[in-house]
Order: sequence, then C-alpha cells, then structure tokens
Amino acid sequence: MIRKFIILLLTLPVLAFEITEDMRWKEYEHAAYQYLPPMGSEKVVKQIDVKTNPIVRDQDGFGTCYLFAMTSLMDQSCLKSGNCTKDDQISVLDVLGKTQLKSGTQSEFLGLNGGNLTQVIDALTKGEKVSLKFAKEECAPYQQIENYNNPDNDFRIVDYPQLLAINEIYHQVKDNSLKDGVCNKCTEDFFKDFFPFSSEMLDSLSRAATKITSINAFEEFLNEVLIPQKCKEDKTQIKLAPMGFKQERITEVDKFREKMIDLFEKDKSAAISSCTWTRYCDDPSVKYMEMCPKEQRQRYCGGHAYLLSGFRQICDNGKNCRNQYRVHNSWGKNFDVFNDSGWVNEDSLFKAYKDLGNQLVTYTED
Repeated sequence: MIRKFIILLLTLPVLAFEITEDMRWKEYEHAAYQYLPPMGSEKVVKQIDVKTNPIVRDQDGFGTCYLFAMTSLMDQSCLKSGNCTKDDQISVLDVLGKTQLKSGTQSEFLGLNGGNLTQVIDALTKGEKVSLKFAKEECAPYQQIENYNNPDNDFRIVDYPQLLAINEIYHQVKDNSLKDGVCNKCTEDFFKDFFPFSSEMLDSLSRAATKITSINAFEEFLNEVLIPQKCKEDKTQIKLAPMGFKQERITEVDKFREKMIDLFEKDKSAAISSCTWTRYCDDPSVKYMEMCPKEQRQRYCGGHAYLLSGFRQICDNGKNCRNQYRVHNSWGKNFDVFNDSGWVNEDSLFKAYKDLGNQLVTYTED
C-alpha cells in the first residue's frame, strides 16, 4: 500500500514543494537509496542481468563492505564453476583473516572498521591467478561478531564487549610475546579478566595465543579464535577454480556503461566503491543526529563498496530515457525489498562513484 502511494505521488503533476534543510538532514544521502521504477508512460526497453546472481549477505554494523563485495565476487565465480552451491557460501570471517590489513591502531579495530577492495586482492592473489580455498559460512558464520547498532548506525566496538575483549587480548598477548617470545600469562584466569568466555572460547584463545609469534594482524588472530579447526580441514573447505581479479580505472560515464554491459553479458558482476554522505555532529553531547543544531551539522564522504549486477534503460512515450544499474548491496534482503530490487539511476550512482576519487572497477578473471 505504501509503495503504491509513493508511485501515485510520483506520477502527479509537479507542485511547488520546497525540500528544506531539516528534511535533507534527516535522510542519509546515499545513491542507492532510491525508489525510481518506471512511472507514467515509462517502460523498460532494455535490460541485461547476470545469470548467476550473487548471494545476498548482511554486513551488519561493521565497516566490512569491502570484504563482502569481494566475497560475493568469489561466491559468484564459485557458483558458475559448479564448485559450490548457494548453501555452501564462503566464510567472510575466513576472508577477513586472510586479508590481514596490518595497519591501524587498537582503537581503529583494523579490518572490521574499514578497508578497500585492492587490499583484499593484494592479500589473496598478489595480482596472480591462483586457486583459493576458504571455510564455509555455515561452519564459520559471520553472525558470531554481529554488532547490534546504536540508533545512528555507527560502529562502536564497546557495544560488543566479547569482541572488544578479544581485541584487547590480542594486543596484550602480542606485546608480551614480542618481549619474551612466549605469553607466560596466557592462562584461563588471564582471559577471564577480560570477559566471562565460554570454555570452548577459552580453548580457542589458548590455542591462538600459542601461535601469536606467527600471527601478523588482529584479523588473523580473530580467525584462529572464531573458526574451529574442523572448518580449516581440506575436506570441509570450499575450493575455488583458479581465478584472479582485474581492476580498471574508468572515469567516463560512457566507458563505464560499456564495461558494465560487457561484464553482465558475460555473467560477471562488478565491484565498485562510492561515497556515502554520512552525517556527523560537531557537538559531542548530541546523542541523536536529528537533534543536532543546524550550525553543528556536517557531512563527510564515507566510502562504501558493493556490486553491480544488472543494467536497464527506461524510456517514456516521448523517447526520454534514463539508465539504471542494479546494486547488489551487503545490507540484507530488506535493501532489495525497499529499493526497487536495487535499481539506481546512472547519474546519481556515477556521481557518487566519481566523488570517492579512485574510480576502480573490479571483476574476476576466471
């Protein structure tokens, strides 16, 4: 009913209606938040979709969109090769552990609070065509670390005390091992000082601590703690056919469109990054963004990675046309339900892509 009402409003004659700054402030300015299906006399005159649809995933409140985009590309390649099914998804946690950004401070929380597509490619393939294998999502689920967000959707590790404890343990154990070569204080009582871990988790922490000298990043430590040994056995893992990744810098909209159509016709999705204009308030005492005083309101470009998996052209009776791409996001199934199955106008999407600055299109080479 709501959707029909929106469509009715969009088909009515344009009336004098002012979009106020307060109205703009209450909405996130994201190119993918649109509902612009064919309206009035408009019809879809051309449509190209990938045949092998990427698996719908949900990154929750973490800054892991770059991991989800790359994992979805690998999922799609695996499905196409017949090496896996939609029930055998690649574990995002395992991809995280093998990415090892090796940058940032303890407070920045490394790979769970941001990264980029190129970092994943460099870590996994080093620019070559390789055979990769990962634990299955069912065996090593991402849900283990899901962060139930505060009302502003900001990632705050303090909202997830067990994960915060693992982070603090990693840094203390790593510092101790660098001095002594081993962690002499890594007992159950030591771990329990950080959080009341289960006995199974205590065993995992103890095992991970014994390997600390060969662990180079928090993501790898988290991999050791959260992914059971049985998930790492060769017979239980997902094995991908030899593959690589290619990145092209495309800065012109016509060439961008040509590349997308070419990829979709070959049953390949493309990963891109664009600006999400995120709100913040210069007044730290403000808890909810809607309450931020006008003079304290700010926006910044927060990078967001996702896949494109389709192209369509919509024209009206007067042959006025607009192009759209289908966004495959890592925001769960509700994104498709409330955003016209992910269809986004080319002009707004390409502007957000250009605003970010890197203009890289990433896809697989099978």
